[in-house]
Amino acid sequence: MELEKAYEVIRNSNPRLRFCEWFDENSSMWNFELHSHPYHELIYYVEGKGNADVSGTKLNFSLYDTTVYPACQEHLDKRLPERPREIICLWIDMPELVIEEPIRLHERDGILGNAFRLVYQEGKRDKRDELLLEHAMKVLMLMVLREAKEAVEGSRMLDCVIEYIKNHYAERISLDELAELEHISKSYLSRKFKERTGLSVISYINRFRIERSRQFLMMSCLSIDEIAYQVGFDSPKYFHRVFKEITGESPAGFRRQFKTSG
Repeated sequence: MELEKAYEVIRNSNPRLRFCEWFDENSSMWNFELHSHPYHELIYYVEGKGNADVSGTKLNFSLYDTTVYPACQEHLDKRLPERPREIICLWIDMPELVIEEPIRLHERDGILGNAFRLVYQEGKRDKRDELLLEHAMKVLMLMVLREAKEAVEGSRMLDCVIEYIKNHYAERISLDELAELEHISKSYLSRKFKERTGLSVISYINRFRIERSRQFLMMSCLSIDEIAYQVGFDSPKYFHRVFKEITGESPAGFRRQFKTSG
């Protein structure tokens, strides 16, 4: 369902909270058998990590992750004894909203966690405000779907950026240029790139260039300075420094080692 359509469905829906608990893996409420629910199940990971099989697909979860299992979607949670989980679990009855695939999100700003806590706290009140609870559930569902859409778009964007780097590594590549390619800000690109790869954009480019330089060092007779320029470094001195930082040895040492072993 397209996001705009989903928004309209949620706005016009009348959601009901069928289950609302905060518990850990030691609780009897946790079901470790293959099961499903007639409602959308939303889980927020307050602590720990784990994984689940969902229709043959393995999903991994960790601290501050949000998971949504669509209504009637069978899933099997598995224990990870070294990192027991603690979760907020909600069953939201919103049959008008069709969610076709499980959703997994990881957040860093705590907004989704706050939305979960608001639903939980109101849902557990002795005299809960049904109007407030309804709006809180709608807000949570809207945020989840928006974040899911942005995650998909971000993944596609990063695929394009990474492909561009691989095709143009021998040229001068700047963060400004990469951000302009996808019409996004440098800060957004930097943040999403680090989340995806664990590296900054510059570190990723340098590592890719060093990997290509290793191939040149093994397979060509080019001088080390020539190889530095071939793989996109402006300065042989900088190339030497980066090569040693990444590989633990100098380009010349790597080439000698390869020839000796060959």
